[in-house]
Amino acid sequence: MKLIKLNSIAFLFTLISIVSCDSNKVYDAYLPINSDGWLLTDTLVFEVEMAAQQTQASNYLIGLRNNNEYLFSNVFLFVEIENPLGQKQIDTLQYLVAEPNGKWKGAGVGAIKSNLFKYKESQVMEEGIYTFKITHGMRNNVLMGLEDIGLRIESVN
Repeated sequence: MKLIKLNSIAFLFTLISIVSCDSNKVYDAYLPINSDGWLLTDTLVFEVEMAAQQTQASNYLIGLRNNNEYLFSNVFLFVEIENPLGQKQIDTLQYLVAEPNGKWKGAGVGAIKSNLFKYKESQVMEEGIYTFKITHGMRNNVLMGLEDIGLRIESVN
């Protein structure tokens, strides 16, 4: 009986290790949104240092976690990227976080839903520091119901 229990635990540990490995991930971080809301003037800043061995084509993704206090079915974001040479690019993004019937999109059990949205695909990155700045572009000065915003960079295989 003890051997079966030990084998079960070993199998579960191995399975979790395999599932949690993510060989494509280059960068993955989330920044929390203040519980008093995300002000229109608040900028979330992600600094990503690319090493020489990481300079390959990459996909950029935006992570968003919202709760039931979020009043909209979509979100507008302004994203500014500054590359290691100091060149800047600004994009306006719109993502849907709810179905037309009001059902939240994304994964999660309970009040918090998590989404991972494609931003840019097959971006060639140079060695050095990239700065990503994200602000919301909604009409409300204070945006309630967002838990955190993330940036994920994955290498393209």
